[in-house]
Amino acid sequence: MKKTFLILLAAAACSLHAAVKLPAIFSDHAVLARQSKVPVFGMAASGEKVTVVFNGQKRSTVAGKDGKWRVCLDLSKSPEGPFELKINDIVIKDVLVGEVWLCSGQSNMDFRMPRCESFAAAKANPAGKRLRSFNARCRSVATPQFYGSGKWVCADAANIATFSAVGYYFGLKLLKELKTPVGLVTCAWGGSPIETWMTTAALKEAVPAVLKRDAETSKKLKLYPAAVKKYISDLAAWEKVNNRQDLSQKVPAANALWKKTKESRFPGGVLWFRKTVEIPADLKGAQIIAMERHSTPFTVWCDGKKIADWPVEKCVRNLYPRIKLPKLAPGKHEFMIRFHNSVNSRTNFYQPVVIAGQKLDGVEWDFFHEKRYQNKTTAVPKNPGKPPREFFNGQRVYNGSIAPIAPYALDGVIWYQGETNAGRYKEYAALQRALVKDWRRAFENPALPFYWCQLPNFYLKSNKPDQEPSWAHFRAAQSAALDLPGTGQAVLIDVGEANDIHPVNKIVPGERLAAIALAKVYGKKVPFAGPEMTKVVREGKSLRIHFKNLYGGLVAAPVPAYYDQVKRQGRKAKLVRYCPNTQLEGFALCGKEGKWVWAEKAVIEGDTVVVSSSKVPEPVRVRYAWQNNPNTNLYNKAGFPAAPFMSK
Repeated sequence: MKKTFLILLAAAACSLHAAVKLPAIFSDHAVLARQSKVPVFGMAASGEKVTVVFNGQKRSTVAGKDGKWRVCLDLSKSPEGPFELKINDIVIKDVLVGEVWLCSGQSNMDFRMPRCESFAAAKANPAGKRLRSFNARCRSVATPQFYGSGKWVCADAANIATFSAVGYYFGLKLLKELKTPVGLVTCAWGGSPIETWMTTAALKEAVPAVLKRDAETSKKLKLYPAAVKKYISDLAAWEKVNNRQDLSQKVPAANALWKKTKESRFPGGVLWFRKTVEIPADLKGAQIIAMERHSTPFTVWCDGKKIADWPVEKCVRNLYPRIKLPKLAPGKHEFMIRFHNSVNSRTNFYQPVVIAGQKLDGVEWDFFHEKRYQNKTTAVPKNPGKPPREFFNGQRVYNGSIAPIAPYALDGVIWYQGETNAGRYKEYAALQRALVKDWRRAFENPALPFYWCQLPNFYLKSNKPDQEPSWAHFRAAQSAALDLPGTGQAVLIDVGEANDIHPVNKIVPGERLAAIALAKVYGKKVPFAGPEMTKVVREGKSLRIHFKNLYGGLVAAPVPAYYDQVKRQGRKAKLVRYCPNTQLEGFALCGKEGKWVWAEKAVIEGDTVVVSSSKVPEPVRVRYAWQNNPNTNLYNKAGFPAAPFMSK
């Protein structure tokens, strides 16, 4: 009896001890910040004793009633390691001490190294084990999460492909200059708006209109299934009235009816596409047909038999077709895809189509146009469109992505985001300030450095000086948030691409962010910014612009003959100069009437720029680089571009 009691007691003690759990960020290969208060935290059974041991330091605590526990290590004078971090029976191996930065935002921060134009060179000479990244899995959830998921990896040849490209080049620059390990906590999500990255409390304080929009989105989402159901019913009735029902599906047997085509756009009606695909004997993976999203319902046939429908409902929801195939014997099989387009005058057949692992991209298909519909006689029912995206509502990504990390000790944050918010630029400065303050609270550091990328040049160029493009105003909103202490901005007005929102040059953004950090956080005497307008003085018919951040003086860079449209494809377009007879591009003037014209003269005089135009004899305002994709060539001698601006 006594022996049994002791066994049960020991088992209970082991069970209690095993209850210690850690957020995913505390795992093998982690980097801890070289700071005096470095939190180590987790969950355990209420009342359980937790002991943390790291390089001779030992800290103990007891889990609270909610199971949470935390201790703080003093790593301000710690060598880099590697060390083991022990929490009760848990042993975390290969832990370094160095600089830790959070890399966050949307797709341009999530942009991974293989897509970067310099990837081959980077992979051939990777940074190595002293540069590491915790690649967090982002989630959108309604309530704050604790554990999260992700893992730490080293910047070796095997793992460099998983790194954020901006983060990698930022970290590499710090590693080379500081000679200490660098850890990057990468947490970014393509298409995410800024508001989803902060708490509702921060949003309520800064821009309550966001929460109102979120509430409307949630309401629309609840009503969405009924709207789709009504649309399907209304569409069926409309098709009947207009004699467009899909009453029969007869396989066209005569080969003479089919034509060869590589096209992707066809007139509306009923269309068939046919292709023979050979199924290999050693086929691996899922036997499915995978296609791009289509707005037109279709059916799939295999060897003369219909095997699947893609109905109107799935088209409305904007889903990617993934259709399971029946078990097919090795050999050749004939597949047909039949579209019934009763609504639109054009049908799109998007490739690639993947059939049982065979990627058919731009290949020739047999095509047969079964039926063309006459002109519509009554108005088409309104399509409700794809469902509202509640998963990007305020705080949802914060809950699933930032909450599991905080309050991990950071040395700073780099942020590349804004494309999704560019159309709502009037509220962005307030949102940016709110985000910085919110994360400083979350990571318990009121002075946490926070540096971001100003959006680069994008869209096709325009030679109209009087436009008010959203990206120009958005960049101004980003700059306005610099009034918050401890912030900085990397100007990227010279590294964008006209037709690619994801520029492949990520060395420049990473290194410009690193320059800010080296100067402001680490006290290095290095240039870190381009010329910024400080004041504008009227001199007769001219305006003289004064700048700071000169770093040796102002420079007019050569104006290229072409500009990048899609760099990875080698696509360029001829650059048309605004003012071919003057030194500097991108300056515009206006008088009291407010009409903007290009400056006919824009020249460097000492540490200033003088601008004038015969069309504006009494100029009152000037602006520079005020386009989505402006012509620019003003730099300082350190190689940093001048920041876009518009004088008051």
